[in-house]
Amino acid sequence: MNDYSELCKNLVPRKVENTYDRPAWWRVRIPELIEDIGKVKKGQVEVLTHTPGGFPVYCVSYGRKLPQRKTTWPSLTGSKHPEYYTNTDQQTLLFLAGIHGEETEGIITLNNFISLMETGVDHRGIARPHLTELAGHYRILVMPCINMDARSFAPDCLMGCTQLDYKPIQTRLKNGNYLVWPHLKEYFPLPMDEVEQLGAYYNFDGVNIQLDAAPGNIISNEAKAILKLAHDERIDCMVNMHTGTYGAHFVHPTVVNYPGNYKTIHTINRLWSEKIGRILDYGEEAYSVQCDINDAVAMATGAVTMTYEAAGLKVEPFDNKVEVAYKMMETIMEYGLQQPLAPRNTLMKPQEKN
Repeated sequence: MNDYSELCKNLVPRKVENTYDRPAWWRVRIPELIEDIGKVKKGQVEVLTHTPGGFPVYCVSYGRKLPQRKTTWPSLTGSKHPEYYTNTDQQTLLFLAGIHGEETEGIITLNNFISLMETGVDHRGIARPHLTELAGHYRILVMPCINMDARSFAPDCLMGCTQLDYKPIQTRLKNGNYLVWPHLKEYFPLPMDEVEQLGAYYNFDGVNIQLDAAPGNIISNEAKAILKLAHDERIDCMVNMHTGTYGAHFVHPTVVNYPGNYKTIHTINRLWSEKIGRILDYGEEAYSVQCDINDAVAMATGAVTMTYEAAGLKVEPFDNKVEVAYKMMETIMEYGLQQPLAPRNTLMKPQEKN
């Protein structure tokens, strides 16, 4: 494994006011992630690409790699057997986190999940036998931190702060204006010659990887790596882990999706809501109009693609943020053992309501 110690020298997170100090097991800094991935023995570690800053984009995989098929999902959608794209004997799940460098809840969840798969306990020393047993039924791909560039300066957590405290990790232009959500999405990529302070949404080329999804114009190595991995592995499900504000939730499925996957996302959201003891049903007809990397992966593979938002600002025990995410992962794996996560033979057909 490459030595990234030179890149890791003198990395100092920017100070954000009103946040809580992390516990020792909240290992989300770049040297910690590199160290932990360097200890992987049971899984397979691959560096898929490098960020503009030279940091590695890791994938850690578990389970048997399935044989390649010389076809693509778009080609098979025009055939009589789109289900041929599916690996019928073992489904493949892709979990990824850290597209936005300040959103550490997904990163710590996946770093702890890797520890569970390797040692039987996470970095807290806690076992999760149901989750690891479920994972044994799948091919599992884990990309624990995609945007290492932004992680190099982003804080360890944002719990307790408000959006008014974000300025140290927001993009500031040379004219003094800050780019804030959602107006920051009006630039792609950022006009770097006009940027005085780069925000944590972006890699060092000013690309918001989440939105690097325009067909024929994917510009970041990170987005290209996600798409290639998803295609090469013929994934059935992708969970894109982000951080929201005060309540963990799945983002509404996008209008650019398949009817079968749309229904799956709503069903998994309902089952997970029941598991965590909250009512988070956003309605069978709810959808988002945003197009992003999830849509590109769905179009490339037919996989069900979901964005999970952790409760980043909510003040609660750090353990809660991981436990809720573990239950989300368990819900998806339980569902997939009962029926295909991506029912490719029916994806494009109108779905009947239950």
